[in-house]
Amino acid sequence: MNTRKVSAFLVLAFGISWTAAALLYVSGIEYGGITSTILVVVFFMWAPAIAAIGVQLRYGDPIRRDTGSVHGRLRWIAIAWLAPIALLAVTVGIGLGLPSVEFTTDYGAFLAEQGLSEDQIAESLAVLDEAPVPPIVLFVVQGLVAGLTINALAALGEELGWRGLLLAELSPLGFWRVSGITGVVWGIWHAPIILQGHNFPDAPVVGVITMSVWTVAASPVFTYLTVRAQSVLAATFFHGTFNAVGWFSLVYLTGATNLVIAPVGIAGIGAAILATSACVVHDRYLADEPIITGGPISPWGR
Repeated sequence: MNTRKVSAFLVLAFGISWTAAALLYVSGIEYGGITSTILVVVFFMWAPAIAAIGVQLRYGDPIRRDTGSVHGRLRWIAIAWLAPIALLAVTVGIGLGLPSVEFTTDYGAFLAEQGLSEDQIAESLAVLDEAPVPPIVLFVVQGLVAGLTINALAALGEELGWRGLLLAELSPLGFWRVSGITGVVWGIWHAPIILQGHNFPDAPVVGVITMSVWTVAASPVFTYLTVRAQSVLAATFFHGTFNAVGWFSLVYLTGATNLVIAPVGIAGIGAAILATSACVVHDRYLADEPIITGGPISPWGR
């Protein structure tokens, strides 16, 4: 592990992202609008990728090879692309087991919470009523398409750094330590936009802690899929689809705040723990070659 290289990457990634978040805050641009979303995607989410590319160039190391920017094992990339659907279904299931949380299909109420006008809500509900398939099927298809395209493009900005360069550099530490360190870094990195209202607008401070717990809980899943696929594309498509369908729990669950029912809230943390457990079971009983052994891992099959 090249400690200086890792340090340079983290300083650059955090420096770019947190500076962008600070500028967004002082600019007075309302968080959650179209303008702020574009700025967050371009200057915040893509900072880890920019940092990874910059550090690779600085050290004269290959960018594609050392960040896993290769096609890898397509079967595992496909699994990563589809897995968030199951993860969000488990999130909803766990949420229903929590106090005061109930299942709902009141799409109008959800759209109202997103700030849509009565006319916009009426138009959206009319589209859902006229759809040839149930709304959930439509949402899943749209989520999978977005997870493979526009959302994947945004997610690549993070994953080229976290599950690309950082995973490769930390790989001598072994699966659990790589996942733990990355999860902590990833969670703290989100802090400036969480404090501005991202994911937990009603409880931003507690939201930083909750988000960090989720990133630590979910990080092993990202690591496992990436190493199995031998490609950063697995984490990219997993992340992209997760972001595209993450609002499912907020649509179908009611009776609690985002801290409880959000995909990165308490319900989501529980789902991430179960998903990590599934990875461990697969690695121990089904995989031909275990990677959760405590020893160094080879993310790109080298």
